[in-house]
Amino acid sequence: MTATHLSLWEKWTNLWYNQLDLTDEIIAPGFKLCLESDRDLAAINDAQSVRRWVIAVNAVFQEAKFTALVGPIITDEYITTHWSVIGKLGPGAGELGPEGATFTRVLTEILKVENGLITECWASCDPVKVLTD
Repeated sequence: MTATHLSLWEKWTNLWYNQLDLTDEIIAPGFKLCLESDRDLAAINDAQSVRRWVIAVNAVFQEAKFTALVGPIITDEYITTHWSVIGKLGPGAGELGPEGATFTRVLTEILKVENGLITECWASCDPVKVLTD
């Protein structure tokens, strides 16, 4: 585990807690996002577009708290983490559930690192589970 990779992982995690300026420090030009989506992800390819994507995700999945269940597992090229996320659904959650409902989600994320920057993110997400009373 290198200090640079651990620092990148910590900054990537903090990015999801709305420390949006970190994108300029950690995202490489030509960034690639790979996950199941109905959207065209090719447009998410630099620090500014990653920042907009994080804002959009956080608008739907609010007050998210991330717990690393496994990892980070760090190699020379990759940082892998298996996450648990819990939070509240925001406006625009649509068919996922009512605004304010508590959700949980588990995901595995692989970040590719080159020259001290994140060049790619692959994420495999389980379906969102909405908790009911």
